[in-house]
Amino acid sequence: MSGEPFVLLGVNSDKDRKALKVTLAEQDITWRNWWDNGLIDGPIHTTWQVVQRPSIYIIDAKGVLRFKEIQADQIDAAIDQLLAEMTKGDK
Repeated sequence: MSGEPFVLLGVNSDKDRKALKVTLAEQDITWRNWWDNGLIDGPIHTTWQVVQRPSIYIIDAKGVLRFKEIQADQIDAAIDQLLAEMTKGDK
């Protein structure tokens, strides 16, 4: 997603950090990921009030949380909406 006005970030609660790294490599997950100490109630999960996994949050270019805990099949539409808003704002 180089050159796009957004980034993807991941937070993981997997118990085995080494196994997580292998999984990320095998699944070609190249975006930045944080390991939340192998805890579902770790500091990142607690701060963001994560109630399900996976949880998908989309934050706009202004740093505003726009979508919280959306489903994977909703990501493209959410990103398209934000990109359209950004393009509209440029005119």
